[in-house]
Amino acid sequence: MSPSTFSPGQRIEHAAAEWWSRLRDPAVPDQAIAQWAAWLEADPRHAAAFDRASALAEAAAALKGDQRADLLARFAPPASTPRRGPARATLALAAGLAAVVVLGGGLFLAYRHGPDAPRAYASERAGHRDIDLPDGSSIELGGATSVTARYGRDIRAVDLDAGEAFFRVAHAERPFVVTAGPLRIRDLGTAFNVRRTGDRVTVAVTEGRVRVSPSADEGDGGTVELGAGREVSFDPETRAMRILDIDPVTATAWRDHRLEFVNEPLSSVLENINRYSARPIRVADPALSRLTFTGTVQVDTIDSWVAALPRVFPVRVDTYADHLELTRQTSMARSPKPR
Repeated sequence: MSPSTFSPGQRIEHAAAEWWSRLRDPAVPDQAIAQWAAWLEADPRHAAAFDRASALAEAAAALKGDQRADLLARFAPPASTPRRGPARATLALAAGLAAVVVLGGGLFLAYRHGPDAPRAYASERAGHRDIDLPDGSSIELGGATSVTARYGRDIRAVDLDAGEAFFRVAHAERPFVVTAGPLRIRDLGTAFNVRRTGDRVTVAVTEGRVRVSPSADEGDGGTVELGAGREVSFDPETRAMRILDIDPVTATAWRDHRLEFVNEPLSSVLENINRYSARPIRVADPALSRLTFTGTVQVDTIDSWVAALPRVFPVRVDTYADHLELTRQTSMARSPKPR
């Protein structure tokens, strides 16, 4: 079947598959990115079709050769096979993928630059996003969090670019590795939480075990292995890793809209709170950033928490239209509650 003979819906599915393949090229020009963005915005059906193309190709990435053939047989049967019923849109998508794929001799021409082509995921400020990966693993993203996943034949790799995420890893022969700034976390059959604030990284294990080591560019040594109920925090200033016993429920409290901190610099605390705050909170005096905080912050009462800071820290809260600012004061008098 030629694209010229497709129905309007089939043409959209075919275009989505072609865009998916084209965007796998690391050298894709900026003009193509702009054209893709314009295509997505032109019709709500375009974004939905692109998501379906991505999901189908990712599912195929986890399959072996005979399983891939079965997938093609199910979703892109020969032209002589009758095509009717509610699966028509899915078949059109598969046909579009097949048109791109078969040229490469297998189900994965869409991954023509390698099956480990990265895919980025992100959540909004104060948002929460659940991601299902092709192998059955899952990631929960906290507010303003971004990750990049790469799945290849020999490894499952995820980069935590910023924010906080909870990983539940499905058992497989391929290792599952998370890189978060200066640390690399290798799953040993587990569920674990990672929070990255710049180069400050905290890893908490809720089930199983993980192995935490410096990233490749940080040199050798310093590897630690953690079991459930243990946490390691990396301090970028001292280059030290601190290991603590923790309550697994507390370690993932953000999933219940609570942020927990233990002896953490105020600058790091505020950066994490800002992933949920309606107005960014800034520190005017760098010396204040080095103050440490231990406690709980409810993400739906951040303004009240900020208003109470002058009770425990020598700060004043100044309110502006687009942000809150902490400045030093010698008096411990309470500042007005942010409005």
